[in-house]
Amino acid sequence: MTNNPVAVFDSGIGSLSIIKELKKAVPAEDMLYFADRAHFPYGNKSHQQLLEITINTINYLRRYKPKLIVVASNAPTVQVLDEVRRKMPDLPIIGVRPPLKEAAKLTKKKHIGIMAAANTINSKELENQVRREVPQHILVTKFNASPIIELVEAGVHLENERRTFDVISRVLGDGVDEKIDVMTLSSTHLPFVKSYLNSLIPTVRFVDPAQMVAKDVRKFLGINRMAKKSGMGKLQILVSDGKREFEKSIRAMGVREPVEEVFLTF
Repeated sequence: MTNNPVAVFDSGIGSLSIIKELKKAVPAEDMLYFADRAHFPYGNKSHQQLLEITINTINYLRRYKPKLIVVASNAPTVQVLDEVRRKMPDLPIIGVRPPLKEAAKLTKKKHIGIMAAANTINSKELENQVRREVPQHILVTKFNASPIIELVEAGVHLENERRTFDVISRVLGDGVDEKIDVMTLSSTHLPFVKSYLNSLIPTVRFVDPAQMVAKDVRKFLGINRMAKKSGMGKLQILVSDGKREFEKSIRAMGVREPVEEVFLTF
């Protein structure tokens, strides 16, 4: 198992923010990156659709014999990952969740924001996580970041600054930084517009869970004696739709590995 890859997937570009941290945390590991653009965006799918997509995707990735799967998307992690793990007990799966505990520790104004996709924002699972992890005296405001996620997936943030600023401004509304001092980036697409966010609301601190996921992966591989000890890890990239646009975006982000388009039957 040591030489088998770590598989990382989400509905497109988002996984790259996790892979960047994984390369720092576990540089020897081979990685399989699956951008499931055929099902983009995960953020507008129903609970049942997300469950089916996640299970089918993991079953599809089994052919690559991954030693670990990282669900690099908040929407399926928050809403269906516990269910998926119960249905697939033989395969280790790590997800990415809104870093609410960290945000609650950091806030001085006792008011935090959560930026996430529409279905995550409206889910009972996120509401339950807020109840569990955020003390009652801290206010929580949720922001539907789906328009920003779609803009990042289309690569607009790389070539149209004005439109990117306009979309982000509409999502945030006015006076956010007067009330909120900490915001979670609870979509793996959002770190790619962090420079825009910092320009718009410079007094707000943004918490990106990518480093936490990378630490979880390193810890899991170490404890289970699955870590690859030497060499520089390779990155294999698969995309399920729109290869040309996807390739253009990741090249602009400095990713040089070849991209293989695969065709799903689900």
